[in-house]
Amino acid sequence: MRVAIINHGIFPFLMGGMERHTHFLATHMAALGAEVEVVIPALEPDQAAAFAAAGNPYKLTQFPWPQSRLWLRANYLFSKLAAPHLAAGNFDAVYCQGFNGWAYLAGKGPKALTLYNPHGLEMFKTVGLTQTLKSLPMRWAGRKQARLADRTVSLGGGMTQEVRDFLGVPDDKVDVLPNAVDLDYIDSFPAGTRPEPGPARFVFVGRLEHNKGVAYLCEAFAGIEGAHLTIVGSGPLGDDLKARFAGPSIEFAGRLDDAELFARYHASDGFIFASLYEGMPTVILEAMACRLPVIATDIGAVTTMVGKDNGFVVAPGSSEALAQAIRAFLALPTDAREGMGEVSRRRVEARFTWQQVARATLDTIERRLRVRA
Repeated sequence: MRVAIINHGIFPFLMGGMERHTHFLATHMAALGAEVEVVIPALEPDQAAAFAAAGNPYKLTQFPWPQSRLWLRANYLFSKLAAPHLAAGNFDAVYCQGFNGWAYLAGKGPKALTLYNPHGLEMFKTVGLTQTLKSLPMRWAGRKQARLADRTVSLGGGMTQEVRDFLGVPDDKVDVLPNAVDLDYIDSFPAGTRPEPGPARFVFVGRLEHNKGVAYLCEAFAGIEGAHLTIVGSGPLGDDLKARFAGPSIEFAGRLDDAELFARYHASDGFIFASLYEGMPTVILEAMACRLPVIATDIGAVTTMVGKDNGFVVAPGSSEALAQAIRAFLALPTDAREGMGEVSRRRVEARFTWQQVARATLDTIERRLRVRA
């Protein structure tokens, strides 16, 4: 089977969730015998050399990224450059990440089976008039891509209903394929030694912007004794958040490479995630793979990952709800916390590895191709 994936970047040269998704999905589909080609904007020469040296099992095809100050237009023009290659590539399926592949979907003539993954549908969840107005073109583009694609991917949980409601996709055009993590990759980072006993250590990982709910998270730690929060990430709210909340119980660690990041996971007692809206955050799965209990807001596909047996799910946008969950966690004996962490790891092993999701993706493609024939 020949599968193309088109995206605006690839891990490790871009570190976002969609870029990781592309790299690991391509790697594991190729490991299962598929011929996989990833179409991305041109890498810098040193990046291209690093990719070649890494010996990845999938092919990389590059096109120039168009010069446009409008993100949506740049995506369209990039996919327009790539469309003739995709049309001529004799692919069985073309997997479009986000707004990438739009021009190929809109092109005339016979096409491969097309899958569109809108990920977290953040453009439909903006807060405030200014951000909502800015998101309107992206909402239009998302609906258009969903209409043009053969299949639209839901990450599961509440995301499936959001795909129906926001994109207008009927049930018979939706395939549920969750995010995943590569356990071999995660386990390649040593666990190290845990710090000496002290305050319960929580870690948050994410961009410091409004939708991540970091201000609510910091407010939740105010007045709670016996707990320490490490915030990993950077973003437009970083300076303001540091000025307001940095102190003995809250550390701003900034952006970390993966070795440092997984060291932080392993040095923590729990993971905490306060996003106001999102899809299926990979960082939650990473933390679970490192045997951490999780406190998370009830957004997107969170409830497919977190339940009472491995953490707490709370309403988004409430520092008090987060504080109550933190206090409940602190009241647990050590063996109960460790038991939650073991449940987290087993859940990832059972449902959220890239081997499983890659196999499910190929099975979905094969099944849809049979129906098409």
